[in-house]
Amino acid sequence: MQLSKEQKLTVYETMLLIRETELKMIELYKKGEIEGHMLPCLGQEAIPATLAQVYTDKDYLVTGHRGGGHYFARGCDYHAFWGEMFGRITGATRGRGGQIHLMDISKKALTGNAIVGAQWGIAAGAGFVAKRDGAMCVCVGGEGSTNRGTFHESLNLAAVQCLPVLYVVEFNNRQMWNDCTQTTAVDRIAKRAMAYDIEGATVDGNDPDAIFAKASEFAAKIRAGGRPCLLECVTNKWTDSVNSARNTPEAIEGFKQPDVDAIYRYETKLKEQGVLTDGLDAQIKERVHKKVMDGVEFGRNSEKPEVTEGMDQVYSQPVV
Repeated sequence: MQLSKEQKLTVYETMLLIRETELKMIELYKKGEIEGHMLPCLGQEAIPATLAQVYTDKDYLVTGHRGGGHYFARGCDYHAFWGEMFGRITGATRGRGGQIHLMDISKKALTGNAIVGAQWGIAAGAGFVAKRDGAMCVCVGGEGSTNRGTFHESLNLAAVQCLPVLYVVEFNNRQMWNDCTQTTAVDRIAKRAMAYDIEGATVDGNDPDAIFAKASEFAAKIRAGGRPCLLECVTNKWTDSVNSARNTPEAIEGFKQPDVDAIYRYETKLKEQGVLTDGLDAQIKERVHKKVMDGVEFGRNSEKPEVTEGMDQVYSQPVV
């Protein structure tokens, strides 16, 4: 399967939205306007933007770290994201969870989890519900988390029970302080699918067309009642946490090269195909910029929570 012209433009605009949003998030953090632990997915924008063209509204989406891009691509409440960043009651979790606990239940999206590898276990549970409802679960995580027991337990259970789960590994080969040569016994995570008698494949995670082709193929097999599948997307992570010393404008600019910048590559490709013109490109970028600035203002001007709200939804109510 191939992306249509309209889908290609949507993917491109979504990639731009993810990039500009997270750059703004870093900027506001460094200015001291927002606080907390944040994990950007800069450099990995092609994966969430493309997967959103594969799953449907009734499917479940579960991610671990760096789920912000998936939150935006899913079409989750954008204003609620900025409300969360500013710690306001308009936030996705009323300002309590921060960027690494993003979710929008109305969109069946749990796009954040602070526990490394927890999403794999959640996906198995969601897989049972999806199977009952005739839907699919898409679960995304980094290659480092595939060394956790939850990953192997989840794949084993999904294979045994024929759960409709599409496992997606964002392979960026940067696990905070290590790379795969120091932590992982295989060179490709997709090979691990063989141990559970399910299909696995590796694609260029910075190429939306390559991601879509294989993800669509796997999704069709899963929906037809087949076994789960594992898709490994090889990509680049530009930064670790939001307070990383590598988050300087100069460091980020260093990644904006044709061979490592997914957005630059796709913009060039779409223009060569005649799908994207300079005029249309300018319109898209202006639309994205306006959305980001409107979101920031919404979050900045939203109501702050009362101190007493800190006890709400922590224990069964009322607390006696």
